[in-house]
Amino acid sequence: MAPESTAEPPRKSTLAAVLAPVVQPLVAILIATCVGGLLVLALGRNPFEVYGILISGSVVGVPNILVTLQMMTPLIFTGLAVAVSFRAGLWNIGVEGQMLVGALLSGIVGYAIHLPWFLHIPLAVLAGFVGGALWAAIPALLRVYLNVNELVVCLMLNPVALLVTGFFASHVLKAPGPTNKLPDIDPSAALPNFSIYSQVNAGLFLALACCIVLALVNARTIRGFEWKLMGLNPRFAYYGGVDVPRRAIGVMMLGGGIAGLAGAEQVLGQYRAFYDNFSPGYGFDGIAVAMLANFDPIGVILAAFLFGALNGGSAVLQMMTGLSKYLVQVLQFITVLVLAAQFSWNWLRRRPVAALAQEPERSAAPDLAHPSGRQA
Repeated sequence: MAPESTAEPPRKSTLAAVLAPVVQPLVAILIATCVGGLLVLALGRNPFEVYGILISGSVVGVPNILVTLQMMTPLIFTGLAVAVSFRAGLWNIGVEGQMLVGALLSGIVGYAIHLPWFLHIPLAVLAGFVGGALWAAIPALLRVYLNVNELVVCLMLNPVALLVTGFFASHVLKAPGPTNKLPDIDPSAALPNFSIYSQVNAGLFLALACCIVLALVNARTIRGFEWKLMGLNPRFAYYGGVDVPRRAIGVMMLGGGIAGLAGAEQVLGQYRAFYDNFSPGYGFDGIAVAMLANFDPIGVILAAFLFGALNGGSAVLQMMTGLSKYLVQVLQFITVLVLAAQFSWNWLRRRPVAALAQEPERSAAPDLAHPSGRQA
């Protein structure tokens, strides 16, 4: 009897570990929904009626579903870009800038090169990937070789990317007319559009394919396991034989490339040209999507669908009730806040503040250039 009684607690803990990635986002969504309902009630409206309109405006009827799919496509790319970097322990919050640079290169290839569609589309999409990857290489190289915090560099590069791409769209490569944009892409570079009700295009299938491929890489390959080790402990990964500096640069550029695909999808599939400052903040929304998905590629699809549905239904909500569409952003903010608070609480519970004060050298960010702790 004794062995059976001692075996039960591990099964419970294992079950809790399995359910935690699913339960935590659901709890965060439930709390956000309740708080949002209280805000709606304070405005003198019926929360059930408001939420009913929000849901029906996003997932009821083929046109509304197609708009939701259109809204979720860039969020899949940006959420996946954040997730793949965060899993390896790198704080890539420069997805917005990487997306803009990728979009610019896709727009240039889309109008400046003339090829058959079966060559032009892949080349334009590849240009977006390369643009985002090269922009992400800047914080990656600074992090690895100079030990500069990538979070700060990424944050500073976002407005730089906006200004640089805006300069090309408004001066260097500006199309004739009052709008700051590049010339329209050739029809041979345009991603096929599948509906007259929205601008959902073939980029959706590319986004889903990226999620599936990365999920398989994370679960079935050595490279995915190395990324996980780096996220858990770079020094342990180093002593386990992982080339941490090289892998860090690679995974950061991979995340940037995926962010560049978001820009390529917008230029080639929706706008059919690069427009200055076209993004409403897809890169920053990608951080929320990745957190809600617990940095899992398949979870990114579900989280992006939720955020896409909220964004798609917000316009219908404002039109039918007069409530501001920014109520949706409040719901998103509360969801992320709950997830972030839970993450911080778990981290503080594992490492009390007193322990951090006694061991300041361990609380510092690991040196990816010398993860063993030795300096060259």
